[in-house]
Formats: sequence, structure tokens, C-alpha cells
Amino acid sequence: MPKKSLYEYAHLIVSAIRVLEHRLSAPPEIGDVAGLLGVSVEETNRLCRKFKDFEVLDMLDKAGTVRLFVKDHRKIEEIPDQPEESRLEAELKKFKQARQSRGIDLDSVRAEQTEKKKKLREELEQKLKDNLKK
Repeated sequence: MPKKSLYEYAHLIVSAIRVLEHRLSAPPEIGDVAGLLGVSVEETNRLCRKFKDFEVLDMLDKAGTVRLFVKDHRKIEEIPDQPEESRLEAELKKFKQARQSRGIDLDSVRAEQTEKKKKLREELEQKLKDNLKK
């Protein structure tokens, strides 16, 4: 199953909130939304907090439960429609790029060393030739 983008999750969560508001005649809890969507409560909470930052949702934390409200569904259109990259994937990509650049650095150092060796050999050969001529 392909990974959904934040944009797609925003639409799903807003729709779930509306359906549950209709069914329950009250603002739903995060657990209700998670159950309807088949996503873990932790993941739903993480996504809802992101959507709160985008001002799509509002979250009311009262008496140990978090209730969800749709604040402005039009703000969903400002959310990028591309798969969200996890921090682990981002760090892994950064690490691989650093390793590649390090490999390039090593190659350039090796090339410099072989060039230096060539010059030293040529100088030694020249000195030996000069000493033999004397």
C-alpha cells in the first residue's frame, strides 16, 4: 500500500471528524477518529497536531480526553500533496550523501598522492642521471 501524503490524511481525518460528529452528535475523540480510519492513536495524534499547526483542526484537551474540531477545511489546500518523509529517512539520506562526498574526497586524495609519487620518482631519476654523468 503506497504511503499517503499529509494532504490525503488531512482529507481523511477531516471527513472522519465530520462523520463522527454526525453519528455521535458531539466532537469526536482522537481514539474514535483512529478507530474509524484504522490508524494507530499515536499516529492520528501526530497527524492532528500537524494539522493544528496548519490551522485545519482545533484540539480541545479536557478531562484527559482530546476532542477534535474542524477549524478551516480550506487550509488543507495549502498542505503539500507529496509523501511525508520520516526523520529517519531524511537522516539516512543525509548520511549516504556524506559518505558519498567522503568517498569522493578520498579519491581526490589518492589521486594527489599518486601524482606526488610520480613527481618524486621523476626527481629521483633525474638526480641519479645527474650523479651518473658526473
